[in-house]
Amino acid sequence: MQEQIIHESYSYLNDLRTRIEQSNTLVNIFKDFVRNIHQSFRTLSMQLTEHSEQLYTQMARNPEENELNLFHYNQITNSVVNFTHQLNDMLDEMWIGTIEPFELFSQNYEQVNSNLLKEGDEFLKMIEKQRETLHNKQQEYLKTSYDLEKKKKSKTLKLKADDLFIDYRQELSITNQLWDEFNLKFKTQFEEFDSNELGRTHLTQITSNQIISQLSSIFIKSYENLQQTQVSQQGKLNLIIEKHNKEKQPILKHISRNRKFNIFRITKQDNFISYDDWKGINHEKFDPNNLQKYKLEQTLENQINTLIEYFKLISQESGQIKQIQYDFDTLFSHKQVRVKLFDNIENILDQAPTDQINIDLKQWDMSILVARNLIINLQKEQDLDIQEFYKLLIFMISYGRREKNQFISLGSVASEKTSLFYERHNWQQLLLYLNEKEVVKNEHKLQRRINTKEVLGMLYQKKRKIKEELTQDQKLQYLKVLSNLQKISSIMLKMDIKVDFACETMIVLAKMCNIRVQDIVLLLEQFEHLKIYVEQVQSNDKNSDRQYKSKTYQIFKKILPYLTLHDQLKISSLCKDTRLIQKKIIQYYLSFNQLGEGQKRKMLWIQALQPYKVNLDYYKLKEKYSRSAGSKEAQLEQLIAQDVQRSFNSAGIQSRVNHLTLHNLLKLYAFYNNTISYTQGMNFVMGFIYTTMEDEELTFRCFTSLVDNYLKDVLIYDLKYIRVFYYKLDRLLAICLPNIHQHLKDEKIEAGHFSAPWFITFFSGSFMKNQFSTTLYDIWDLLLSKGWSGFYQILMAIFETYEEKILSMKFDSLMQFLNNLAKAEFFTQNADEMASLKTLKYRALRFRISNKLLQDIDKEYYLVRQKINLLMNY
Repeated sequence: MQEQIIHESYSYLNDLRTRIEQSNTLVNIFKDFVRNIHQSFRTLSMQLTEHSEQLYTQMARNPEENELNLFHYNQITNSVVNFTHQLNDMLDEMWIGTIEPFELFSQNYEQVNSNLLKEGDEFLKMIEKQRETLHNKQQEYLKTSYDLEKKKKSKTLKLKADDLFIDYRQELSITNQLWDEFNLKFKTQFEEFDSNELGRTHLTQITSNQIISQLSSIFIKSYENLQQTQVSQQGKLNLIIEKHNKEKQPILKHISRNRKFNIFRITKQDNFISYDDWKGINHEKFDPNNLQKYKLEQTLENQINTLIEYFKLISQESGQIKQIQYDFDTLFSHKQVRVKLFDNIENILDQAPTDQINIDLKQWDMSILVARNLIINLQKEQDLDIQEFYKLLIFMISYGRREKNQFISLGSVASEKTSLFYERHNWQQLLLYLNEKEVVKNEHKLQRRINTKEVLGMLYQKKRKIKEELTQDQKLQYLKVLSNLQKISSIMLKMDIKVDFACETMIVLAKMCNIRVQDIVLLLEQFEHLKIYVEQVQSNDKNSDRQYKSKTYQIFKKILPYLTLHDQLKISSLCKDTRLIQKKIIQYYLSFNQLGEGQKRKMLWIQALQPYKVNLDYYKLKEKYSRSAGSKEAQLEQLIAQDVQRSFNSAGIQSRVNHLTLHNLLKLYAFYNNTISYTQGMNFVMGFIYTTMEDEELTFRCFTSLVDNYLKDVLIYDLKYIRVFYYKLDRLLAICLPNIHQHLKDEKIEAGHFSAPWFITFFSGSFMKNQFSTTLYDIWDLLLSKGWSGFYQILMAIFETYEEKILSMKFDSLMQFLNNLAKAEFFTQNADEMASLKTLKYRALRFRISNKLLQDIDKEYYLVRQKINLLMNY
C-alpha cells in the first residue's frame, strides 16, 4: 500500500511540474511582450530624433528659406523632439516602475516553483530511503528471531534478537513520523503553488494597467504641450505671416526676372514639314546588331548581377548576405563578365567610405574562391589585357579582412601558388599603362589613393632637387613616373608579393625609366629588410649631410627674430629642415596675434592652405567646362544662382564679393569635383575666402585645398558622416565644459540639433551681414593653423563665453539661441570693443584638445555605433 502511495505521489508531482512549466512559459511570453513594447517605442524615439536632425541639417544647407516656412519647420521639429523627450522619460519610468519589477517577480516566481518541485522530490526520496532502511532492519530482526526459535538455549542469539528488536522499533517510529509529515508537507507544496499563481495574476493585472496608463499619458501630455506651444507662438506667427504676405511675389515673376528668353512672348505653333523637306534631314541608320554586340547570355547576366550585389552588400557591412554557389571557372572564362564585374566594383569602391573594405569571416572563403578563379582565368589569356590586370589588382588590395589591427588583403591570400603576379613583363606593361594614362584629380577614388603629393613627401625626405637642366614638362613627367612606381610598390606590398621578386622588379622598372639612384633607394625603403637591395643601387660614397643640416637649422633659428614675416615664410620654405619651423611660424602668428584684415593674414592663410600645390590648370579647366557643360550643369547653375543671389547683399560686402564671380567659381568647382559637386553653404565659404584673397584663381585654389583638407569629410556622401563631428562636439563639451553638457543633456538637446551650419560653413554665413567680424577671423585663424583641433578649441571658447546665458535658458529659448548663434551680438564686435577682453583665440588655446584626442573620440564613436547596431539587430 505504501509503495502505491509513493508511486502516486510522484505522479502528482509530475502533474505539478507540467503545470509549472506551462505557467513559466506564459510568464516569459508576457515578459517578452512587455520588453518588445518598450524596445519598439525606444526605436521609435531614436528614429524620430534622427529624422528631426536630418530635416534640420538639410534646412541648414539652405539658410535663406522664407521665414514663414522656417517657423513651421522649427515648430514641427521642436514638437517632435519634445515628444521624443517625453517618450524617453515615459520609457525610463516604464522600465523602472513596471518592467523591472515584473522581471524580478518572474525570476522569483520561477525560483519558488522550482524549489517546490525540488523539495517535493527530495521529500519523497527521503521517505523511500527511510522505508528501505526499515525494510532491512525488519528482515534482519525476523531472520534472527527465526534462528533463535531453532536454538532456544543460545544466549548470543537472544541478545542479538533483543538489540535488533529495539533498532527495528526505532526505524519504524522514524518512518511513521515521516508519514505523519507527508499529509501536511506534501499538500502544502500544492497550496504554495496556488498562492504563487494568485500573485502572478495580480501583478500581471497591475503591469497591464500601468502600461496602458503610461501610453495614454504620453499622448495626452504631448497634445497639451503642443496646444500650449501653438497658443504661446500665435502672436509671433501672425507677425511672420504679415511680413511674408508683404514680401512674397509670384513664382513666375521670380523665375523669369533674370531671363532673356521669355517663353510667354514667343509664338508657340509647330510647322508643317513636307516629305521633300523630311528627305533632306540626315537620319542615322539604326543598326539592331549594335544592341547585341556586348550583350551577355541571360544566365551569365543573372549570375554576374548576383555576384555584384554580393560585393556591394559586403562593402555596406550588411548582416544578411546569402552564399552563392556558381561555377566560377566557367563564369569568369568570359572576358565581358570579368570586365562588367570590375567596372561595378570600381563604382562600389567609389561609394565606399574607406579605401579598405572589411570582409566578414562568413564571406571570407567565398571571396577567396572568387578571387582565385579571376586570377586563374586571367592567367589563361594569351594576350593579357593590362587594364583588366590593373583593375584586378585594385580589387585584390581593396577587399580584405582585419586581424589584430592589421589589414590582410584578399590578394595576399588568393595569389598564393599563382604565376600571374610573378611575371615581370606584366609589371612592366602596367607601368607603361599607368604612364600613358591621364589621371585627373578627384575623377576616380581609386586614383586618389596615392597622389603626387604623397609621392613627393615619401621621395624627398632629404634635401634634393630635380636636375635644373630639365624643362618644366620633363620635371612633371619625371614626377609622374615616380608616382606610378610608388603605386606599383604599394600594390606589391598589399599583395604580399615576395620581397626578393618585388625589389628586383622595382629596380628593373625604375632603371627602365631612367630613375635616379637616390630615388630608387627611397622606393625600396618601403619594403622591410632590404639593405642588400639598397646596397645594389646605392653609391659607395656615403656623404652624410646631418652636420650641415643641423647647422642650417640652428642658424635659421637665431636669425628668425630679425626677419620680416615675408622673409621668414620665404626662407622657411627652402628645404625640409627649415620647413619644420614654417608651421610653427604660421601657428604663432595666427594663434597669438590680432592681424586685422591686412596682407599679413592673407599671406599666412596662403601658406597654411598651400593653394599652388593643388594640381590643376585653372584656365584650361575653365575652357574644358565651357565646352562640356550640359543639362545637368545647367540645373546646378540655377541652384547656385539662387543661393548666390541671396548671399552677401549688404552694401559694403556686395562691393567686395561680385555675384557673377562667385557664381562662376562655384559652378566651376562643382564641375571640377563631381564627387562633392555643390552643397548649399559653399557660397558663404567661397565668398568669404574671396574677400580675403581678392583674386579669382587664388580663391578657387584655396577653396579646393580647404575642401580637400577639412570640408570633404563633412560634405561627402551628402553629409552622411557629419554625425561623427556631432559626437566629437558632445564628448568635448562633456570633457571641457561639463556644466553646459549636463544642462544640454537635461534639456534633451543634442549637438545635431544646432551645430550643422557650424561644420558646413565654419560660421562664414555670419559674414553675409557683417562686413568685419573679429570672431569669424579668429575661428578661421585657428582652423587653418591647427586644423580640426583648433576649430573645436574655438567652439569651446564660444560656449564658455555664453556659459552663464546658456545655463539660464530652457529648451525652446536655448534651441533658438544656439540655432542663431552665428548671427548673435558676439559676432558684430570689432577689435576696439573687444580690447578690454581677453581675445577669443587666447581663451580657446587654454582648452587642451589635440589631434590624438580627436582620433580617440573618432574610434570611440565607431565602437559605440557598432554596439548600438548589434543591440538594434538583437
